[in-house]
Amino acid sequence: MNIYVELTRSFNEGGLHAILSSGQAVVMHRLAIMSKDGDWIVHETEPALAHVLRVLERHGAHYRFGAPLDERWMSRGWSSHFEFRHGALRVRTDFVTRPPRLSAPDLAALWEEQRDADVPVVDVRRLVELKKTNREKDYVVTGRADGILPFAPADEAP
Repeated sequence: MNIYVELTRSFNEGGLHAILSSGQAVVMHRLAIMSKDGDWIVHETEPALAHVLRVLERHGAHYRFGAPLDERWMSRGWSSHFEFRHGALRVRTDFVTRPPRLSAPDLAALWEEQRDADVPVVDVRRLVELKKTNREKDYVVTGRADGILPFAPADEAP
């Protein structure tokens, strides 16, 4: 099983706390294969952040450069970064509570839409907004998602 899918399920044990985003969402939607880490949007509440921290602790994760996974920092738009070993893999994880280019109402709607998902993941429309970074590596994602360069038939996407 994909470690990022496994983590997403663990982060959401007992309630929706985290939504898989960015590069791994690109992979889940079959737009490209391009990710070196896992990114999640986390609920900006102490219980959600504490739950995610407990999951990371079970994996022996340690902080990388960035802010603590703490409501005081996350509410100011910071991101938090961890790393751990999973067998031979180095697993890197990144967390935000206020992703760029998503309005508060749109983010609230995303949380509602993903409430019952087996693997909560950012939808393609919002993913395109997140990937409007002016980074060359993200151009392929926005192009494929807009139908310019189809990668997989829509009915086969997860």
